[in-house]
Amino acid sequence: MNPPGLCEINISKSAAAADLNPFAVLPDSNNETANICANCCIGEGTEPTLFELFNEGSDATIGSGGDTKFSKADFDLRFEGNDTLLCSSLRQKDSNRGKVCFFGVGCAPPANPICATVVAGTFTTPAPPTGFPASAGLVNAICAVQLNAVGCGFFPNEVTTVCQGFEEQTGAPLQRPGKTVTTAATLACDTNGDGIAESVVALGAVTPVSCNLVRGTLNPLASRPGTAFPDACCGGTGTLTITTTFTSGDNNVFGPFTRTSVCTLALGTRAPVVFSVTPSNGDCTLPIQDLIVTGACFCLPDGTFGITSVLFQDIANPANRIIITTTPTTAGQVKPLGSCNLFDAEVNFTSANAGKTFLVFAVSPGGTSRNLIGTPGNACTDGNEQGIRVTFKCNAPGTPNPGQTPDLAVLSRCALGRDDAGIFFLDVFGTNIKNNAAVTVGGQTPKKVKFVDLDSNTNTFTKITIKKKVCKLLTGSASIVVTNPGQTVGSAPLNCQEKCPTN
Repeated sequence: MNPPGLCEINISKSAAAADLNPFAVLPDSNNETANICANCCIGEGTEPTLFELFNEGSDATIGSGGDTKFSKADFDLRFEGNDTLLCSSLRQKDSNRGKVCFFGVGCAPPANPICATVVAGTFTTPAPPTGFPASAGLVNAICAVQLNAVGCGFFPNEVTTVCQGFEEQTGAPLQRPGKTVTTAATLACDTNGDGIAESVVALGAVTPVSCNLVRGTLNPLASRPGTAFPDACCGGTGTLTITTTFTSGDNNVFGPFTRTSVCTLALGTRAPVVFSVTPSNGDCTLPIQDLIVTGACFCLPDGTFGITSVLFQDIANPANRIIITTTPTTAGQVKPLGSCNLFDAEVNFTSANAGKTFLVFAVSPGGTSRNLIGTPGNACTDGNEQGIRVTFKCNAPGTPNPGQTPDLAVLSRCALGRDDAGIFFLDVFGTNIKNNAAVTVGGQTPKKVKFVDLDSNTNTFTKITIKKKVCKLLTGSASIVVTNPGQTVGSAPLNCQEKCPTN
């Protein structure tokens, strides 16, 4: 029989292993226990028992044929010196250990680790067009970024086995799974500093390197292969939360529990994220091209519109530029549309640019939006965060205008509400919404749509109310599109972050 919890281990060998490898499952403990940098002690404060039976020694004997067998010691906790031959019998199985340290079980699970700071690995931010401000800070990093959490008391990842290989000694199958220890990390983004995270992303390849260091990787998002940050994260303060999970097992006296540690880090201010320009081509002999630009992070942390200028740069000749600002000029004007996800750009390209294609860049205090050509540095994608080059093309000389500018609805915000009967409804606000327009939420058509707040001057509506099974539509980040009757192009998608409460 073995005491509850663990099978016998070789204490002297485990003590030596703790000296040499102070942050891992100890190989000489039959993979049953670990060390957590606690002064090279055996254990991590969860093991109910640690023991060794000194029952393999033998006395000296003389056989019936006169053969002599010398005594063999099985006691290895003696004086430990520099000379192995003088300190240990030649027939002694193990080396002596003058002192062995155990990290015992307390009244509660081990304390939470302490995270002191987070250090980002080397990363690259996009180089802007000449003369325009560059973006900086972690939130503008291209592709994957490694984060290093520095602190103390972190736990190693473990997969342990209790009584491994003991069936041959006892005749009974004693082997069983022990506890496992896993580590996960998330990064929350709070752009406006109100204590409510706008987004939370999970790190990949989270690896405790030592009791003072945990590493993880912010990987590019599936829908945004050029960045690890969701659209809703426009910089500000990041909160890294490291969670270590202990499962149950005979070598965990406390049962399942978790330990967490939290660090904050500055993410910087995000440059504008430009997704599209609608329409993407037109007759530049016209005095004005009225364009709708969609994206994210067009506002400052206080919610005010932050786009200062928009650059249209000839893809074939970077010196050929058109710059518009919020102040009207002969080149055009930037007009906010009451949303942090879209704005209006009125541009005078002139007939001299017929047949030319322009890269589109937006500028704010966070820097200049990305629109990469090729993959400079460690870039994993071309173009913007989606891997798409955002361009506007002037029609070739003599090419007629492909049609009138689309009669688009412009969406500004969404709000979740509840009527007197407790039924949820969703209000979508905007302008130029025509009666009987088609509405989709996350690609799904709502069961009931009502057009309200008629603007009698334009015969359009400024609000849509969606009813019936609203909560099923608002799963994650729901993209809302409104397509006016007779139009083949819908509004710029409105990223609605509303969610129904779960309790």
